[in-house]
Amino acid sequence: MKIHYEADCPPTLGEPVAVIGYGSQGRAHALNLRDSGEDVRVGLYPGSKSIERVEADGLRAVPVPEAVSEATVVMVLTPDAGQGKLFRESIEAHLQPRSMLMFAHGFSIHFAQIKPNQDIDVAMIAPKGPGHLVRSTY
Repeated sequence: MKIHYEADCPPTLGEPVAVIGYGSQGRAHALNLRDSGEDVRVGLYPGSKSIERVEADGLRAVPVPEAVSEATVVMVLTPDAGQGKLFRESIEAHLQPRSMLMFAHGFSIHFAQIKPNQDIDVAMIAPKGPGHLVRSTY
């Protein structure tokens, strides 16, 4: 396993990004990515209370399957406990081949709640604080 650091990475992804969830981490990462020039959409379940906030922040809220099918980088930033079910029901069938799944915590992968196909890259970004600090240090 190779660990990449900031100096190893290009300044932008240059790929469409789906941020799934718009809680503390989801909002911070979506706004930081947008402000870095990335093409971001936020995947939410129909009727989510977060839709208005996403739109007020100038981002596009779409159903999770649509967000995933439009992106090659998918950040799953929802609570760990529901990620397995969310993956099976709304993400797995809509992932593009050779996409990247990203997480802010390794729980779902480590405990095999999510088992992506071999052609899907998996990455973790582990913030050292709550979303408002991730955003304010941007």
